[in-house]
Amino acid sequence: MLMATGKAFSDMKNPIPMLQVGQPGDKGTVEMSDIIVTTKGPAPGCILVEWNVAEQTQGSVGMWDVHFRVGGFAGTELQSNTCAKTPNSKTTPDPKCFGAFMLLHITKTASAYLENTWLWVSDHELDLSDHGQINIYNGRGALIESSGAVWMYGTASEHNTLYNYQIQNAKNVYMALIQTETPYYQSNPDALVPFAPDSKYNDPTFGDCTTAACKKAWGLRILNSTDVFLFGGGLYSFFENYAQDCLRTESCQLNMIEVLCSQTYLYGVSTKASTNMITSGGKGLVPQKENRSNFCSTVALFHQGTL
Repeated sequence: MLMATGKAFSDMKNPIPMLQVGQPGDKGTVEMSDIIVTTKGPAPGCILVEWNVAEQTQGSVGMWDVHFRVGGFAGTELQSNTCAKTPNSKTTPDPKCFGAFMLLHITKTASAYLENTWLWVSDHELDLSDHGQINIYNGRGALIESSGAVWMYGTASEHNTLYNYQIQNAKNVYMALIQTETPYYQSNPDALVPFAPDSKYNDPTFGDCTTAACKKAWGLRILNSTDVFLFGGGLYSFFENYAQDCLRTESCQLNMIEVLCSQTYLYGVSTKASTNMITSGGKGLVPQKENRSNFCSTVALFHQGTL
């Protein structure tokens, strides 16, 4: 286990990596497996893993069974005795319950192979006896900017405030079997706090939003990218401030996936309780109500760009 803690990781306006894998421009061989990366106490200026290295030979850089876990277990100081949910009052995020700035950043010159990699911000307590639901505020999930190849098999990114996955200015990204969940506490507070959108990272601003249901974490954003492939995705929204009345109308949030100016192929995409499954430029393109399957709404193929 690798754990970030202390003042070095306290400034959300100047985040730094806990684990930096290579320098920008490096090529080589890196294989990581069976590791947990996490935080102890608040670390709002921490990028848990910054992945810079590119493959020297095909598949020479990757992670297998590496899990990002923030809060909810002994030793993290982000547990139910300090960060219990607060659905019955207007919530101002408690600084003691801030997680990290970002979980994973795959940078512009990197390439990566990821298999069975879980990026999880805890929604409930694991070790204390109450096993209660908790509010942990983690800024961002996975940011992928690579112009090299990124392969992701069996990954999940859950309960991040602004977004779970964001792919921007990237090329050749393959994602198979992804899962996301929107934070259960949203929209009390909404996605804009406590981590204000940072233009350096092209964060979503939610500037088009006029409702609380709109100001919720994006499951997946694909922006200005080329040859992005998704084969199988489940992107879920189960709650409005811990209540589940919104499931009756499948409307716990307004938007789940954003695709903008990108050559994108999305196969077998399912969303739960998002009014718009796929959005572009602030306009809903694929409504959930016209694509109901069983538990979710599902589309076989969404394509943007030239064939």
